[in-house]
Amino acid sequence: MGKKRANVVIAHKILVIAYHILKTGQPYNELGAEYLEKRKPISTEELMIRRLQKQGFVVTKPDNASA
Repeated sequence: MGKKRANVVIAHKILVIAYHILKTGQPYNELGAEYLEKRKPISTEELMIRRLQKQGFVVTKPDNASA
């Protein structure tokens, strides 16, 4: 079932892209692999801490930690 769902998700993304291309008349512009990182910058350390906290772990940084 996971593979079928993944196919539906990809098809939906392609349809949304096609809709916007037809609506605006502008060609598709790939934003790049770093687009989300530039748009919403978060360090890898912060990301890992958030993931651990979501799983119920208590994370503390040492006093001499430089961010």
